[in-house]
Amino acid sequence: MLTVFKPLFIGFLVTITLMLALRPAASHLGLVDVPGGRKTHAGEVPVIGGIAMYFGMLATVLSIGLSQPGETALLVAAALMVIVGALDDRFDLAPYSRILAHVAAAVTLVFASDFTVGSLGNLFGFGDIGLGPIDSIFTVVAAIALINGFNMLDGLDGLAGGVALIAIAGLAFYFLADSAGAAAVLSLGLIGSITAFLVFNLPAKFNRPILAFMGDAGSTFLGFMLAGLALVAIQPRGEGLPPAVVLWLLPVPILELFTSTIRRAVTGLSPMQADRGHFHHRLLEGGFSVRAIFVLYLAVSALSAAAGLWMWKMGVREPFLFYLFLVVAAIWLLAIHNVKRLVGYLPDSLQRGQWPPGLLPRRIRANRDRG
Repeated sequence: MLTVFKPLFIGFLVTITLMLALRPAASHLGLVDVPGGRKTHAGEVPVIGGIAMYFGMLATVLSIGLSQPGETALLVAAALMVIVGALDDRFDLAPYSRILAHVAAAVTLVFASDFTVGSLGNLFGFGDIGLGPIDSIFTVVAAIALINGFNMLDGLDGLAGGVALIAIAGLAFYFLADSAGAAAVLSLGLIGSITAFLVFNLPAKFNRPILAFMGDAGSTFLGFMLAGLALVAIQPRGEGLPPAVVLWLLPVPILELFTSTIRRAVTGLSPMQADRGHFHHRLLEGGFSVRAIFVLYLAVSALSAAAGLWMWKMGVREPFLFYLFLVVAAIWLLAIHNVKRLVGYLPDSLQRGQWPPGLLPRRIRANRDRG
């Protein structure tokens, strides 16, 4: 128990200390988010979460130590994510400059650790899908995809941090059960760091005076760490986590990436072009409050992760895990499509206070018209 508590405590303490220490310097460094355009928050908000979380995790590792080259390579490549992300937060880099950094970090991880996705497992029930000579290319592309899928989540308070917290907790559970000490230390330190950051980023009243964002430095860092830790988990040591289970650990960012890529391709937009078609935008415009979206994302992520790990531990076969995930994904997409109908079932405290024209739920419209 003490072994588990120590990395959690170090990650939390260092991150929360850095969050408080960096706040006064953020405006001088230009690391602030200014409202305007798609950004609707009030006033300048420090964008320091990514830097603080990385150093919180790094302090954990330096205090406890790592013995595996794969986890060390992950730390080095993650530093590149944070540096480029912080530069993007400060100078608004061109999209393809960011992609180049993502490629460099993913390639560094793959070749320095020698970890790849060698097989997709028995997804369809017809035997293992081996990747053979393209395993390195697939691994790099998958890592870049998850980085960008996670970046898409960082649109409302608490979303990216909350979803990352659930996914990494699931991976930490696996690493601890599999006696993967170095990966467990990384995961637990990161859990402590994310928890500390969420003190400043939860959609709550108590933290409005100290509100802070993670910025691209944070969202790309978390996406990359999740890709890297998932890559470590599926390596054939111990039981080896089947790739199908990873889907259950990361349902929202995976579906976000999938639907956003298709949407942008159909509408002729660049895959790197920001828009307001993400799930949280649809929920917000449909009448969900920021707090309601945060609760929904956490609930869906937690239930999905718990279900996936439980079914795997119970010996459920990979094809069933994969096909059931597709069913759950279809239910989620159907719910998003019908968000205006579903919002009427929310308690008033979880509905938006100001409704866009034409988006009042039927129940509230009727009550308003009668009044």
